[in-house]
Amino acid sequence: MEKQRVMLLVTENCNLNCVYCYEHQKNKKTMSFETAKKILDEHLEGRTSTDPIVIEVFGGEAFANFPLIKQIDDYIISKYGHLNIIYETTTNGTLVHGEIQEWLRKNKDRFFISVSLDGTLQMHNKNRVYLSGKGTFEDIDIEFFANTWPGCSAKMTVSSQTLPYMADGIIYLDKLGFKCDTTLSVGVDWDAERNVPILVRELQKLTEYYIQNPEKRLCTLLNFDLRLMFTPIDDNFRFCGAGVDMICYDTQGNAYPCQGFAPVSIGDQADGFRDYNGDNFKLTDENPCKKCPFVRLCSNCYAANLQSTGNIHKIDPALCELYKLCVLASATINGKRILMKDEMTEDDRLVLKAVYIIQNYFKNERFDH
Repeated sequence: MEKQRVMLLVTENCNLNCVYCYEHQKNKKTMSFETAKKILDEHLEGRTSTDPIVIEVFGGEAFANFPLIKQIDDYIISKYGHLNIIYETTTNGTLVHGEIQEWLRKNKDRFFISVSLDGTLQMHNKNRVYLSGKGTFEDIDIEFFANTWPGCSAKMTVSSQTLPYMADGIIYLDKLGFKCDTTLSVGVDWDAERNVPILVRELQKLTEYYIQNPEKRLCTLLNFDLRLMFTPIDDNFRFCGAGVDMICYDTQGNAYPCQGFAPVSIGDQADGFRDYNGDNFKLTDENPCKKCPFVRLCSNCYAANLQSTGNIHKIDPALCELYKLCVLASATINGKRILMKDEMTEDDRLVLKAVYIIQNYFKNERFDH
């Protein structure tokens, strides 16, 4: 099967030292143009389809190797200009100034950016700091991203330090016009006894905000298609496309299912996932997730599981509990939004059926719905 998403780790270096970073083996390695060219030729030669192909440049911080990004683009234009190729990347934003900004403006219709913003200035600077420990918020040209790609994603990762302010951070980014791509950090200690009451409080704030503003798109932490509750899983079910419709190449040109399995993330363990058979990610009968009613709504991540529990199929139990509460909050918001409508569609009725099932599941839980 031809991969429709090819990720290039153009560098394993980063100028930041974020508190939750899952790339535990960052170093000075960079990808050469010769390596990038070989990978691109392998995936693009002979293709004629107009289906979009995504080239994702990643790091470390991808723009720490900006010269290679430009070389890659020049090469693709000259040799594969007939293909429908777009680029994606996520950046910490601190290097996107001057020449890089100008280049991105010229190529904004082909090069799509997500910027890592962890909420308000105070929140962001708790999580995302330079190697010196200094916060990075003030060095990000937020207006550039918001104006160049209206509605682009702001990737907001929530740590235990910023969880008490999560709702404020999401609302702040939403009001700036970003699509708020919110996730809970992985590979850290999410002590459920301590953090569940905090998350419940923050979810209550967000529930009120989204019900009062029904036109607002839900942040990804709460944006579930509840109709999927009624779609059974089969032997082909997977949580993501790692190793199947996407592939990640490290700076040396070795292939992995995604960046979470590359050496920059897991060191020597990565040897076991080089050229990995993506079929091994399928759910087994022994996996407790297979019997979970929310399995199709879950934000489960195989690489995160490996870092948290040592098993690609076993989610951190505390993280599981937190994400279930997010499903409940989503059900509450969606249910009340539908009931505010003058008329309901068949899809609305199906969502309401899912809302009833979810709320009944949590009837004796701590979230007040």
